[in-house]
Amino acid sequence: MHDYLHQSLTVAGTVLFFNSITLIIGSWLGGYIYDHGKVRFFLILSVLMQAASVFLLIFFHDWPCFAFLLILDNFGNGISSTIVSSLATGIKEKDPRYVFNMIYFMQNVGVVAGTMLVGYVIEISINMIFIVNFAMYAVFLLIVWLFYFVPQHVLAKHASQKKGVSDKTPKKAAIVIFAALALYFAIDVGYSQWQSNLSVYMGQLGIPVKNYSLLWTINGIIIVLIQPLINRFDESFQTKLTHKIYLGIVLFAFGFSSLIFAKSYPYFVLSMAIVTLGEVLTFPTFPAFVSSLSSFSEKGKYQGLVTAFPALGRAVGPVLGGIIIDNFSYAALFTFTSAFVIIVGSILIGCVEINLDGNGEIKK
Repeated sequence: MHDYLHQSLTVAGTVLFFNSITLIIGSWLGGYIYDHGKVRFFLILSVLMQAASVFLLIFFHDWPCFAFLLILDNFGNGISSTIVSSLATGIKEKDPRYVFNMIYFMQNVGVVAGTMLVGYVIEISINMIFIVNFAMYAVFLLIVWLFYFVPQHVLAKHASQKKGVSDKTPKKAAIVIFAALALYFAIDVGYSQWQSNLSVYMGQLGIPVKNYSLLWTINGIIIVLIQPLINRFDESFQTKLTHKIYLGIVLFAFGFSSLIFAKSYPYFVLSMAIVTLGEVLTFPTFPAFVSSLSSFSEKGKYQGLVTAFPALGRAVGPVLGGIIIDNFSYAALFTFTSAFVIIVGSILIGCVEINLDGNGEIKK
């Protein structure tokens, strides 16, 4: 928006903020749909909405059409991604940890491939970006049409709900879930600094923009290499979801605070590596953890919140970071993000200890 459409950074930031808000609304709606029926119909409809938005961008990518279509695409993404995550909770043949790890892994394979290709594609024309994007949505739509069906036990659940039979998530489980979601929010407030304010900070230190971009390539490579190893480790040792989250808290807190001392590029690479390890451990674990605690009739509701809370963190993070930088310093920002994760993480640990037993089951 800034480089090609010549809009101010304030306008671009406002559009991205509304982009996050529509993702949150779409996530809530996707969860509601999953819990109340017509799942397949609305999943196909949401993917069609995304495909149509990107198709129109091929021809209408001037201002303000670009902003409107981008927001519409993200609204559809909120619905479809939440329904897909909710459908994943219904897969009984595989451990939920494996399912969500693989979803996260394949998402990042796409990110790495897209990041590598975009530089070459945009040299052909900016239109080609939208053409390739539309082709990917067309493939996704075909996959959804052929393979994404609602499991029979979920259909039975919807039928029982129509008869007035439903189960609610126990209060103790809900407390732990919202503590976990608060931690996810806190982590993304810090993580979003890497995607926004950190690029400015590195520029002030004389580090080229291409080196900043390379950090995200490193991030993707670490995820693609490490995630399969974590899958194998989980299968072999049946690691507890809470232990992965606890280790993630330590890694994020250390990674964010290490930026205080980062004055040269190798330090930023090290900090990114630490944060990425925390990401690999926690980001696919949150939906699995929430799924393990939520009731059968509220899977969609809570998976929607799993999408919404980090999106809210990404919306608030850059603005909050800018306020802290303007009034204090970058060091204060890095201290705040680290402390925020530690405080909210400690609250989650306390909630888990009070409400769950050693096997992750709700205490009687």
